[in-house]
Amino acid sequence: MRIISSSILAIAFCFAGLVSAHADETPPPPRKSIKSLTPTELMSLRRGVAKMMARNGAPRGSADWRRSWVYWANMHQHFGDDCGGPISGQGMAGVQAFTATDAAETATWCMCEHGTNQFLTWHRMYLWYFERVLQEAAGDTSLRLPYWDYESDASLPQAYRDATYVNETGATVPNPLRVAARQPGLNNGTSSLAAAVVSTSNAMRNASFDDFGGALEDTPHGAVHCAIVTRGCPNGLMGSIPVSALDPIFYAHHTNIDRLYDCWLQVDPNGRLPNDAGQRDAAFSFVDGDGSVVTRRVGDMLTAAGLGYSYASGGGCPPAAQPIAAAAAGHAQSIEGSVQTLASAGPTRLSGVKTNVPLTVSGRQSLAPPHGAAAPTTRVDAVIDGLRYEKAPGALFNVYLQGPGNARVLIGVINFFGVAPAGEAEHAKARHAMSRKSVRFDVTDALRQLNLSADKAPSLVFEATTGLTGSTPEGVAAALNPQANVQFDSARLVGRP
Repeated sequence: MRIISSSILAIAFCFAGLVSAHADETPPPPRKSIKSLTPTELMSLRRGVAKMMARNGAPRGSADWRRSWVYWANMHQHFGDDCGGPISGQGMAGVQAFTATDAAETATWCMCEHGTNQFLTWHRMYLWYFERVLQEAAGDTSLRLPYWDYESDASLPQAYRDATYVNETGATVPNPLRVAARQPGLNNGTSSLAAAVVSTSNAMRNASFDDFGGALEDTPHGAVHCAIVTRGCPNGLMGSIPVSALDPIFYAHHTNIDRLYDCWLQVDPNGRLPNDAGQRDAAFSFVDGDGSVVTRRVGDMLTAAGLGYSYASGGGCPPAAQPIAAAAAGHAQSIEGSVQTLASAGPTRLSGVKTNVPLTVSGRQSLAPPHGAAAPTTRVDAVIDGLRYEKAPGALFNVYLQGPGNARVLIGVINFFGVAPAGEAEHAKARHAMSRKSVRFDVTDALRQLNLSADKAPSLVFEATTGLTGSTPEGVAAALNPQANVQFDSARLVGRP
């Protein structure tokens, strides 16, 4: 299906946005950090966002409606009986429920991919078409989506904090990039996202597409979503999938995720792209800059270069490309391959702001991975399966590996983005909603730092956090829901060659 505009201006705009076929032409400007935008570029971004928001009142079914802010948020997901269920969560002032009523809405709404191998590919396509709509709204074909490089600077960019700005006519007007439904410390600039929330270290150590995508989707992707909002996920806006794209920071966040995906690909461009035929042949529908609905194959939109854009430098990327070991060549073996359980714990409920979970070591072996020139390369992960809750917890949880004498190392953070309360995933009708999840943290370096042996069993320690700098378990206590009943089925330390 394609809804085609006959407008000559719309056609001209579409051609202006196409990737140049001539190598001698000036390449398109790269997507830049939001903090590196010139005043003119920032003005263009705000103009485009404000225009899309103004179109929220356009007649339903019109091209302007399909190019509105709400329509694009609904393409990601929305509340409503045919998508994300009834409106729920805190921070939802002004949020509406929708039901698709025409062919364009049915084809494009509620199509976000989470928890699947299309998470990175679908969002790359979504951002590319959103950028074209934003360019049209701003009247600026050179406008590129900026990214929030939170691993380099985890404070909320000033452009999204300002309450007002002076527009091109000299009038002081509300800033369309700011929303109130964020943690106050972020909006007022007194706090930043914590290091564990923005860390890419777990994700970047993976060589296979599926393992990398799953790890990146969890942290920093999901962790950032949950840390932006008061009382964590699934509160809004950013903490709840159905309304997350209503917050303009959503696009700076996801553009950064796309940047991190791109720099991970650069380590082995030929071997790391997805090669599954079913994945590449899948097709999704979006709205183009002229308001028409277009359907594209994933395989036709795999790379940033192929789509005519690039990224300026930023933090969180893996080291410069190095020779690929034979075991990692091409599509590396998934970490679900040959594994050995080194230590474990059974079903556990997280009680209060801090929970210590002792692990029982399997056998009489050293837990510390071998190292040195003659040692085989070994990775050890902490795997937590069946993580779930009954009521919104009100926080995230830092996870530490702790040894004797209370020496400990922070290994990651647990977030609940996209996790529905136990037993309510089907009721919520959220696309790819889950009532339980698994998390995996690379603890190879942590084990070496703690120098653990068989007679020195470690523990996993879970501490509640807001996800912001300066957060303490005690400070989060009042926000914790005593009915949350956060629990998991098992925790394991697993090693593989």
